[in-house]
Amino acid sequence: MTTVAVMLYAGCIYKEVEASVEALRGAVRLLHLSPDGKAIESDDGRRPVIDGSYAVLEQRAVDCVLIPGGDPGSIIENALSAGPLRAAARQGALMAGVCAGNLVLAEAGLLKDHEGTHNYTVDRAPLEKVEATAPFWAGMKFVSADIVEDRKRITAQPWADGQLADLLVKRLVLENVRSSTT
Repeated sequence: MTTVAVMLYAGCIYKEVEASVEALRGAVRLLHLSPDGKAIESDDGRRPVIDGSYAVLEQRAVDCVLIPGGDPGSIIENALSAGPLRAAARQGALMAGVCAGNLVLAEAGLLKDHEGTHNYTVDRAPLEKVEATAPFWAGMKFVSADIVEDRKRITAQPWADGQLADLLVKRLVLENVRSSTT
């Protein structure tokens, strides 16, 4: 069965991945992961059931990693996400980020040599955030779009959560059904 890991962190915006989680529920195995496998609280007070730590991504293959936005400073500054994300990417996982989830992918070096989108631009974010995040985007070709898919990377704006859900269903469910029946 296809496995999707949802990489959560304290203060993440679960709403940004909720449409994808609900669209995939029942068709894939969903794993909610936190840095240490312990409970986290999202920005709106939700406490999703956690199935394990980020280390799961280094221990077994998953088909997709989905990362919501929020304030990912705690996992970026402490380098908690980069190694597990790189391990999942090396194993061929589709990597999908929304809003600041794209920053988490960029910090891990997974958007270099890829096209992608993000909202850390002068028309969408304060100049200090644009300048602080600029080094992370080095090597990524920015595309001004709601959602960008480039090989095994998907980057989405926070308002494109429905589009992301549709794309993930297409890639992880519908294409798998077609390939298994041919």
